[in-house]
Order: sequence, then C-alpha cells, then structure tokens
Amino acid sequence: MKDNDLIVLKIGGSVAGEDAAALDAIASLSDGGHSLVIVHGGGPLVGEWATKLGLETKFVRGLRVTDEPTRDIALAVLGGLANARIVAALTGRGVPAVGLTGIDGGMLRAQREDTQLGLVGNIRRVDSALLEELVEAGRVPVIAPAAFEEPAGEGAPEILNVNGDSAAGAIAASLGARLLVFVTDVPGVRAKDGKVVALLDRERAKALVDDGTIEGGMLPKVEACLVAAGSGCRAAIIAARASDAVERLLAGERVGTVFEAAAA
Repeated sequence: MKDNDLIVLKIGGSVAGEDAAALDAIASLSDGGHSLVIVHGGGPLVGEWATKLGLETKFVRGLRVTDEPTRDIALAVLGGLANARIVAALTGRGVPAVGLTGIDGGMLRAQREDTQLGLVGNIRRVDSALLEELVEAGRVPVIAPAAFEEPAGEGAPEILNVNGDSAAGAIAASLGARLLVFVTDVPGVRAKDGKVVALLDRERAKALVDDGTIEGGMLPKVEACLVAAGSGCRAAIIAARASDAVERLLAGERVGTVFEAAAA
C-alpha cells in the first residue's frame, strides 16, 4: 500500500493524562481527512493486573520475562481492556475506530530470539492486507501488540508478546506510510545536556546508544523510527501536549526528534 497521506501513530495504553491528549490529536487528524493507523501499548496496565492476580514479575538483564500466564494477561489486557477503552474513547470523539491485535489477519509474525525471556518475539514479517482494506474503507485500525510465532510448528501457532514500539515501526514500513509518530510524555530524544536532538540517522543514533544517552524505553522507539526511516517513511518522537505537532511534521517542519534515512 502506498498512501501518501497515511500516518501511523504509536500511543500509550490508557485514556487519561498524556494519552488523552494523543486521542484528541488523533480525532483532529481524522477530522482533517488523514488516513490513520494506531498502535498502542499498555505495559503499566499489564503490570497492574499481574499484581492483582498475584503473578511475580521477573526480569533478565532488565527485560520482563513473559511466561504463559504473563503472556495471557498481556493478551487479555492489551487486546481486550486497553484496546476497547481506546476504541471507545476514539469513537466518542467521532473517529471510525476498529480494534485489532497483531494476531488478526495474521498481521504480525515474530521469532523468539532469547529463550530466557520466554514468550517474547521480535517481529520478522508483517501482512498488512487487513489494515489496507480497513484504511481504504475509511476506518482507523487500533492495534494491540501481539504476534504469531514463525516458523509455526504443528497445530495452532504460539502467540508471542511483542514490543508495541517495534510493532509500530514494522507496520509503518510495511504500509509505506508517509509518517510514523511516537506520541509520548517527553519532547523527543535528549542529548547529555538535556536538549532535544532535532535530527537523527542510524549512525548518530548508534553513537548516542553506545555512550548511554539513549537507554531504557527510548531504545525500542529509536530503533522503530530507524526501521521506518529506512523504508522511506519520515518518523518522529514528540510530546503529546504538542497538539499541532503532527500537522507541522506533515508540512516538513522538524518537531521533537525527527528520523531520516540519512541526516544532513
């Protein structure tokens, strides 16, 4: 699909606070006639429900281990509760939203690369046919991150938990989107001096990762932006409170941190 106006947005998994500002921005873009695909997260909500159900959270090298019960909670919370809340909030704002997971239509395929992390996959393939049909019909897909394991063994394929940021980058690249935007609670990637880095390419981003400037939850966002940029899609990390940021990005301005295949 090559829709010159298609925008992929990655948002959080709630309908309050910064995420409410992101939902308002989505409604404004939809009202303006833009084609949209939304990918959402919801890690804190998954953690909250895991605690309620008495599951112990384990980490390896700072990464959450996803055993079968944790995977099932993530599916229920992200694909059910969080997704339904976001779709309801967008519908209430007049957006023709449709809730999906990465399982629907065989959309996302992933492989496990670290057995210590359990049922966690890295995305290897995207089938965007269902998304293309929905966008062409004027709908706004809202996607919760999950994937089929590839290659699948006998019987039903295993369902893997995948990073929502990575899912957004892979989907944007597959759709040939014009723009990928991460709507966050920070104004972009910050340098050591605290100032926002206006423009990044892979080489500059690697240097910031190597020296520890980019770390933690910003890492998968940066990598996803670079994946999208490598496919010709402009990508950016912006703050939710910058209500006109996406329109400014569409106009060619640099807002937050912008990623391009090769920064000038």
